[in-house]
Amino acid sequence: MTVLSKEPLRVLMICPQFFPIVGGYEIAAARLSASLARTGISVVVLTEMRDRTWPRCETREGYEIRRWSCIYRRHLHTVTSTLSFIKFLVFHGARFDVWHVHQYGMHCALAILFGRLLRRPVVMKLTSSTSMGIERALQGARFSTVLMHLHRRVSMCLAVTNETLNEAISFGIPESRTLVIPNGLEPYEFLPSDNGSRAKAKSFLGFNFERMVLSVGRLSQEKNPLGLVRAWSRVIANCQASVGLAVVGDGPQLHIVRRLVHELGLEKTIVFAGWQTVLTNWYRAADVFVVASHLEGLSNTMIEALASGVPVVSTCVSGSSKLLGVKPGGIVINVGDEVSMSEAILKLIHDEDLRSRLAANARRLFEREFSMDRIVEQVLDVYAGLTNPIRLSNEVGE
Repeated sequence: MTVLSKEPLRVLMICPQFFPIVGGYEIAAARLSASLARTGISVVVLTEMRDRTWPRCETREGYEIRRWSCIYRRHLHTVTSTLSFIKFLVFHGARFDVWHVHQYGMHCALAILFGRLLRRPVVMKLTSSTSMGIERALQGARFSTVLMHLHRRVSMCLAVTNETLNEAISFGIPESRTLVIPNGLEPYEFLPSDNGSRAKAKSFLGFNFERMVLSVGRLSQEKNPLGLVRAWSRVIANCQASVGLAVVGDGPQLHIVRRLVHELGLEKTIVFAGWQTVLTNWYRAADVFVVASHLEGLSNTMIEALASGVPVVSTCVSGSSKLLGVKPGGIVINVGDEVSMSEAILKLIHDEDLRSRLAANARRLFEREFSMDRIVEQVLDVYAGLTNPIRLSNEVGE
């Protein structure tokens, strides 16, 4: 790993949405910020203050959160947020060595622009691809030509998957300024269970089935909860074991999903757990984990399942290719293929040897690809390269 200077590196994490707002990219940004802070890096997360009851400044897990003012109302939000963001960068941005942006769009473009003016390198993280990828998102935005031009001039683009990396290069970011660094987890956050602890976790949760199939995520269209329920009806029709589906999460499709569950007569086999802030026991109790999404960046929940030693059934979305290989950690199916989804779940439920083998592979896959120690080392190497005076001088002068 590249050796940094003795002075603590000062990193500005720019996340327009952040705690107490919780989502995939917010969770990933929080985990990275906390892990960097534990290495002695000075980390400040800059985000919007959408609610006046939120504190303007607070400290969490060793890093600081600072919120810029905005009026979170229609027609006022964009203007007020943009002006406050620019004000912060102009008056305080130079205090930081690296600006790390976790969401592309207007704020990212402004960070790149002012980063060049203030001679500060800007790292952009890309989490989504296909219909939610950078090019399609920016094409539909106001001032799209200017936004796209600025995004192509970012100092470094970190993509969470190979699919996202290829889209970044096709978009026009030079390959030399792109790198794949996935989301990560601390190795101790989620740990594998043995049969005894798995049974105890089921009992603790009040889950009255021998086998648990687990799904964690927002109940929204792109996550495909309706497809999961339809596949589950096939599982129940063909399953010889005592098995239940635990759905952890909330979202706009909750009532539609519940209605479908009722229509298919599945109420006794599905547990809706709602939004959970602590997921450890759910993964500890699970025998199989399912990602049913139509669209996905790199699923944080898939990484959590792998860390917990739970074999994964996933649709072929961005990042799921990591499950395959000489020692696979799960089964990948085509997007929207509910028959294959049900068959993969049934295979894992009925074949204990396969389930155990994939479970062991899952944890090894996590340790090799997604352990936060590895992720932090890669990110620090990026920061060190960008804060090199020669590299920075050449980059700004382009």
